[in-house]
Amino acid sequence: MQLQHLVAAADDSGEGRAAVLTAARLGQRCGAKVTVLTVVGVETDSSDDQVRREHEARVKAALSSLPEPPRIHLALAKGLPGVEVGRFAETHQADLVVIGRKRRSELQRLLIGDTADSVVRRSRTPCLFVPDRQDFERVLVALDGTERGFAVLQPAVDFTRAIGGKLRAVIVEPAGEGEGVHRPVTGRVARLVKVLSEQIRSSASGEPWDLPKDSKLDSAITVYHGSIVEGILREIGRIRSDILVLGFRRGGPAGVIEAGSVARRLTHEAPCGVLTIPL
Repeated sequence: MQLQHLVAAADDSGEGRAAVLTAARLGQRCGAKVTVLTVVGVETDSSDDQVRREHEARVKAALSSLPEPPRIHLALAKGLPGVEVGRFAETHQADLVVIGRKRRSELQRLLIGDTADSVVRRSRTPCLFVPDRQDFERVLVALDGTERGFAVLQPAVDFTRAIGGKLRAVIVEPAGEGEGVHRPVTGRVARLVKVLSEQIRSSASGEPWDLPKDSKLDSAITVYHGSIVEGILREIGRIRSDILVLGFRRGGPAGVIEAGSVARRLTHEAPCGVLTIPL
């Protein structure tokens, strides 16, 4: 996963401003090009020039807290944001889409929809959903040991290296109502722990894994036994993660989050930023 071109989806909201600010700070850290995209309806009464002026003013206001704001490229698209954001990112070969996450109840998402959810269901580009303020230090990757799940590991490593952060991994083995840390030595989870340990061992000084001095290789790996969502949320709180990385299967119905979709639930419920890797 390269971070050379970032696209921030912006609108006239606090969440939109948070996406712009986060993309700018992330671009400064990674040396990436940053494009801020706004999407307006095809039947808008405003002229393109007026939309661009308003867009530029919003971006400047969002970046006013930065001592030295980076150069930002502005872009305009017409249509539905949930469709056009992903289309723009793919057409312009973006490496990451940054979106502000609105806090809404399940009923609100059912009645009025959710742009962020619509984008991630369609996007072939990784998406970073951010709360009001986003830090970039502690990254947690959630893995499940499946072949598709392994596709999340390398992007998480690449992303953490690019931002200069520290990485930890959490694996939750669903097994009834068991709680606490559980370290099985057989099966799919054991294979995943072995792969992770080998990768940590092969990297220089354990980088970018979060390894305290003189600690064991598996100290950066936590395995829980029980509810997947609850286990991941517990680990986010325990290590105070700034960003959760997880795999997200594209497609699925719009509207309210279905009970069986772990990724969709975590995208909305995690208290930190969430980076989705399309599977």
